[in-house]
Amino acid sequence: MQDEKDKKPYDRFNSTRRTIRFDDDLLEQINSVIGDEPFSSWVKTACRKELERLGIEPKG
Repeated sequence: MQDEKDKKPYDRFNSTRRTIRFDDDLLEQINSVIGDEPFSSWVKTACRKELERLGIEPKG
């Protein structure tokens, strides 16, 4: 996570931007099922489900 001093003035409080790459085939599959849901929301939900699968209670 970013320290407050490293955040840009336009960054949201209590969140950090991350840049990740997806294999084209995986991204195509994701895009074919998410419909109108925002991509970032879909990815966050997938991450929360994975944490729960590992027995970790997601925060936030």
